[in-house]
Amino acid sequence: MSANLEKYRGALDDLYRRAKEEAWTPQTATLLLLCAGVLVATIFFNVAVFSFGHWIVALVVYFLEALAPLAVLHRHRRGIDEAVRAKTSEMESTHPGISEAYREWRGGNGARVS
Repeated sequence: MSANLEKYRGALDDLYRRAKEEAWTPQTATLLLLCAGVLVATIFFNVAVFSFGHWIVALVVYFLEALAPLAVLHRHRRGIDEAVRAKTSEMESTHPGISEAYREWRGGNGARVS
């Protein structure tokens, strides 16, 4: 662990926590719930009411519908990382070494603030 990372770890954790709170909007939550709801509804209707003509079609549909919430979460996470990276770039002039500490923090230990 570098000296920069030790020095700025608390600030980076705080930036990450704030970015995560700002990025979780009602629209993101609604989209995620809709994607998960469509998957559950499709499984229910396939089992209880309808039947796809072939099991491979059903597996493809389930796979694609399961990927939708994961894609939303991945995009959400990328937005958080981008916001933290932009903020550390802005802070570089007043806090020398914070961008380097961010790169180490982001790629090194994998520890995240919940």
